[in-house]
Amino acid sequence: KAAGMQSDDIGIICDVDEVYTRDFLLALQSCDVPQFRPGQDCYRPQVTGQALVFEGSSECQFGKRGMSGFFKHPNAVIGECIDGIGDIGVHPPNLRYYPESEESHLLGSRNFDKQPDDMLYPLWKPWDFRNSPDGENLALEDGRLHTAYHFHNFYDSFDTHRNKYKTYGHPIEDADRKPLAQLNKATEDMLKCLKGVRGKYRSFEEIEGRRPVLFEDESYRDARQKEMIEDLEADEERFGTNVFPSR
Repeated sequence: KAAGMQSDDIGIICDVDEVYTRDFLLALQSCDVPQFRPGQDCYRPQVTGQALVFEGSSECQFGKRGMSGFFKHPNAVIGECIDGIGDIGVHPPNLRYYPESEESHLLGSRNFDKQPDDMLYPLWKPWDFRNSPDGENLALEDGRLHTAYHFHNFYDSFDTHRNKYKTYGHPIEDADRKPLAQLNKATEDMLKCLKGVRGKYRSFEEIEGRRPVLFEDESYRDARQKEMIEDLEADEERFGTNVFPSR
């Protein structure tokens, strides 16, 4: 709001490593998008990007065909439905229904089942963007291809990678001591790619659909992969060889 956002502007909520593809972002700006038309009830006005996931390297890509295999962010909502931008007189706050599984959540989901007669719904807070139900307003190119990218864990060293998981919102207490593969599934998948172990990853050349422009540079892809492999070897010398359980 301080930057001058208006009710007919588009608000995008994302982490710094989540971006729409260039062409889909242009489409959001220039096309007639039903969720961005004026006069929204603000029940489900979001447009949810379907992102290919790159784990640490351009050669470690984890997107699948079909909606179920994509990472469901970023999220875009028209300004008139965003808290602090839209009209609170038209969209006043309302009671939320908390399923038992969400009792520990700060706000709960945007679930208004207890108010079935509502015609206009509350403005969206950042929490709502990130916790909107999966499967609603998913945006795919040509009905099957990704519309976003998730550049996950693109750090300059595994020391930084370890520090993230030791200090972030869901810290792993001994993340700075144990073998990397024991941190979480995302890290394990990345290491399988770097070590050439059979896994669910695909290479850059196997991507169907749009690809990040920088990654089209083969010399960059080769240099990044080499850098990651060398740093992984140094990490294993300090913390032990990574062993992958059979699944």
